[in-house]
Amino acid sequence: MRYRSGGSEPPDGPDGPDDLWRGAAARDQEMLAAAAFPLHVPTAPVLSPVALTEYQLTDGELVKVELVHGDWFAGPSVQVVSLSPGRGGEGVGENWALLEDLLATERERLREPGVARAATAEEGPAELVVDGVPVPATLRREGALWVARLRLPDGRARLLVTGRGVAPEEVALGLVEDLAPYAEGRQALLNELTVRRAARAKRQERSSGSVAEEPLGLADHRRLVDFCVADAVRVETAVRAHRLPVSGAAHGEEHGRLWERAVRQQMRLAGEDHSEADESVTALVNQISSLAQHSDWFLDPANADAAEAAIEESIRFTALAGDVRSAPAQHAWQRQWHSLDEPSLPGASLTPEERRLRVELALQARTSWLDLWRTWLAAR
Repeated sequence: MRYRSGGSEPPDGPDGPDDLWRGAAARDQEMLAAAAFPLHVPTAPVLSPVALTEYQLTDGELVKVELVHGDWFAGPSVQVVSLSPGRGGEGVGENWALLEDLLATERERLREPGVARAATAEEGPAELVVDGVPVPATLRREGALWVARLRLPDGRARLLVTGRGVAPEEVALGLVEDLAPYAEGRQALLNELTVRRAARAKRQERSSGSVAEEPLGLADHRRLVDFCVADAVRVETAVRAHRLPVSGAAHGEEHGRLWERAVRQQMRLAGEDHSEADESVTALVNQISSLAQHSDWFLDPANADAAEAAIEESIRFTALAGDVRSAPAQHAWQRQWHSLDEPSLPGASLTPEERRLRVELALQARTSWLDLWRTWLAAR
């Protein structure tokens, strides 16, 4: 979850944190009010608090809104995602959202193991009451978690409903009547996240141990990075053995599927459009693959924890603009990566000396970037 909003401060500046809090909530409320599709929330059971937890803009248009009732951290809770009829990065066929993947993402956020989920999973037709009328849905249950997918009868929106600690039979949905509590609840939720992270930092300082940050649903980025690192290692091994790296059709299909899911997750978390998210994911994957290929520590089993931390920080920097310890290396990679897109002068051809200079500069940039990662490693 990431807050992104514009606006300018008053001429004399804000009066204090409360003014910033109210200003952010007001901007969120204004954005929600501009939705071109209906926004739904749980009307039963009665759960509190309420909050806006996610939204997505595509080409400046609001296409996805997630509103939650209940305890977002521990449950019980019901989350309702309202999507525009045919946008927001989702397809428009019958299976426009894979329920198994949605529950996997929710477990990742909650850090709940899914080892036994196949034995307890049930998926099939169901009904949810929406605006007082039973509406056909597809529902999947996995233990205490469940998710349902449905379309409004008038076709004006699609809904995804996720429940934890609440039976789907108890849930009814209706149109949101007052947006203010959700916008204000978002700021309260962000404040609670800050408090929780500060508490974990204090525990970490006392114990000198490693404390994980609040889970924010980064599973798709991780799956893609793991896949691409394994692929880079496979190719490197084949080349060193003087063999031709060969990949089957299934390998390419899996790569494409993982890539698109990571791009959609980047859109959701960073508020980027599809092309921007694709560029962000491309830079992320190439940085980790380059670390695997060019550093002398990343693939060393003795540094497995450090490699995992490097991946985690890179993902958080990309998806959440997180304040990570490896920020100097992250920024160096961004400069190096985007310099590859600089066009040559129209009609100009590089001389051999100019080409040699470009290669030298690229190698120097890579060396500096690797040195920053070594500094990060030494400080762990």
